[in-house]
Amino acid sequence: MKKLLLLGFINLFVFGFGQKSYSKINDSKVDKERLKVGKSFIDEYIRKCHDKDYTEFKGFLIDKRIESELYKKFPKACEENGKMEVLNFNSAYTYDDFKGVDPVDVFIYDFKLENLPKLKYASVWVYEDKNVIGSIYFSEEKPIYKKKKRN
Repeated sequence: MKKLLLLGFINLFVFGFGQKSYSKINDSKVDKERLKVGKSFIDEYIRKCHDKDYTEFKGFLIDKRIESELYKKFPKACEENGKMEVLNFNSAYTYDDFKGVDPVDVFIYDFKLENLPKLKYASVWVYEDKNVIGSIYFSEEKPIYKKKKRN
């Protein structure tokens, strides 16, 4: 009985207080304007890749901390990804660590990449202040958990 109780507490701790960094936003409370900005950015990213247009993104505010990296990696990423397609909106989360300082929402879309079929999500971070694009990321899993530290 003691072992079962101990196992229950360990599970509660691991799953209740684990590596989660984001809180899910109820679909009815998702900010439609930020959602539209995120979707428009992904659509523009796909269009630019398809057209091999590696010029800057017009009409979007992009976080200066990621802008140079985005443009540096953009041509190679487009080449590696092949044909891309947004399937539908999956979910939205808010980043808990920045909630009081610099609130940012992440919008996750089901996604399809021709050359990398294991990547099934496209995520766009949009800051609540002025709808600044904070990042775009393609992944196998939803990027809403802290990465485990390796020894």
